[in-house]
Amino acid sequence: MDKSFGNSFVRLRSVTTIVGFRLSFSGSGETVDYLVYSEVKLALVPMDDVLSTDSQSENQPVFCKLRHPKSDQSAMFLFTHGNREVYEVTSFKEDCRSWFIDNTVQQDGAILMTLPVDPLFLVLPYLQSVEQTGKYMTLDQIVCDEDYPECNRLTSTKGMSELHNIADVKGSDDLEAFRYNEEKTLTWLQCKTEKLADALSDREFCVSGAQSSSYVRSKRAMTSTRDDYVRYAYGMVSDYLPVDLAGKLREHMKMPVVAEKKENEPPTKKAKVGDITPTEDYSQSGANDKSEKVAKLTASQKKLSKVDKTGMKSLASFFSPKAKS
Repeated sequence: MDKSFGNSFVRLRSVTTIVGFRLSFSGSGETVDYLVYSEVKLALVPMDDVLSTDSQSENQPVFCKLRHPKSDQSAMFLFTHGNREVYEVTSFKEDCRSWFIDNTVQQDGAILMTLPVDPLFLVLPYLQSVEQTGKYMTLDQIVCDEDYPECNRLTSTKGMSELHNIADVKGSDDLEAFRYNEEKTLTWLQCKTEKLADALSDREFCVSGAQSSSYVRSKRAMTSTRDDYVRYAYGMVSDYLPVDLAGKLREHMKMPVVAEKKENEPPTKKAKVGDITPTEDYSQSGANDKSEKVAKLTASQKKLSKVDKTGMKSLASFFSPKAKS
């Protein structure tokens, strides 16, 4: 089934190796193939990394739960064939959504999206947990978790060749032992953060907040500084670090804690401190009002005030009751 969406061309066709569909996005001269994997739920995973010519089940992609390095809670991950790569699985779901697959309807309209993850981030908490022993241990001894037995797949990923960036290494190529090194780890994390900041800057990524690509970029986004990109990159890296290690990385990079301010927020008014006595005297306001009323007379009243009133009675005296004798 072929359909065109804007500048992208989407093609769905069956894949015989794994139950699901192949989804191809082509645009700007590039084509990226994804597999819509439907054994459990619909998930977009890279075709080149997932598909294997080996029919053995142990070499097929596997969804499994691992301990998340930041939250220490259960999270879903995907290992490609042969455990070469590991991807984090995130769910995107909206209400009242379903999938139409051939002649069937998948009631759950959620879609799982996969993002590549450096396996060293997942190994870091295990290295830190055995640091207090002060001993060199093999990777199988370090990455061991009764609650998440699938974590031993991490030892087979390609990223383990970079383990010397976060640990001291002893032994030969056949048998290596490792011990956590905090100084190496912080240097490695700082390098990752700076490289990520460079990539965000080169792509002119908006680091001032969520923004749709269909809107004109704000002036603040166009004037983002190097520090803005580094801070944003630090936040992304910290999403895969234990809280204590993220704090140490901030100190290592000498990043000040900056309180985020909302865009277009009016400046707060400062209260004046000192003499707060009133600058005007309101005690005589009533007398002033009366004098103003007296001063305002009509022309006839002004003429009457000039007449000699001696011996004259007021008009009201004629209507008053007579005094009793």
